[in-house]
Amino acid sequence: MTSPFCLIQFEGDKTLQALQGQCTQAVTGLTDADALLVAFCDPKGRMYGSGRLLNHQGIISLITPLDQAEILLKRLRPFLLLSKVKATLTSMVASLICSPRLAPGDVECTNESTMAGEVGETQWIIGDGGHAHDPEADIQRLHAGLGFVRQQSCELCIPQQAHYQMLGGVNFNKGCYTGQEVIARLEHLGQAKKYLFRYKNTTAVPGEIIEIDGMNCTVFDSAKTDKKQVALVLAPITSKSEQLTSVPFTITRQVEGQRPVKIR
Repeated sequence: MTSPFCLIQFEGDKTLQALQGQCTQAVTGLTDADALLVAFCDPKGRMYGSGRLLNHQGIISLITPLDQAEILLKRLRPFLLLSKVKATLTSMVASLICSPRLAPGDVECTNESTMAGEVGETQWIIGDGGHAHDPEADIQRLHAGLGFVRQQSCELCIPQQAHYQMLGGVNFNKGCYTGQEVIARLEHLGQAKKYLFRYKNTTAVPGEIIEIDGMNCTVFDSAKTDKKQVALVLAPITSKSEQLTSVPFTITRQVEGQRPVKIR
């Protein structure tokens, strides 16, 4: 199956410094053994892109949904140009397969391919034509609570609504980046009113608004196979709908010393 994910490559001596000022994760210390979950946000803290940043064959690269890649590139380029960094959407695809061998964010390289662990006991493979994208792996990823920004769900969520702080996608100790003020304020003082919930047995696509027990819920990310369908939808945290299930982890504050919050 054709992969719905692609690879963006960045070239320039100041690539990591440039990306540091635009994403939610601390990336200046990226090593060959890391695949960091990152989100790119507008000044209001809303995500317009996300993916896994890693070093593929000596080049800093981002695994991201194909349908959002061009928009992400267009919004990043003005900032990258200031640092003389070139960004290119390549013809390479990133295939996700079912495999528990690598922990999320761990990287393993061979002469033929780069492999990176993902949540839900799945694994990315770049550069090996022998592995096709497995839709079942997307089902497992979504069940594990990880969704990626798609073209029609651009600017739908702030990172905490998509649980990125729980999945290692937000660093609250790094320097300034676009959207940081809103994201940090929510973590320190506020509480989001909506979060992503799992919604099964739906053919809904990202960006679609569906009615669930009288609530209008917007689909953030979704996947399906011949036998299974699942979506992550943005819904009020007070929802008691039996059609919605919480992500499989407890959401807590990630900044030490902040007042506790009980969400689940």
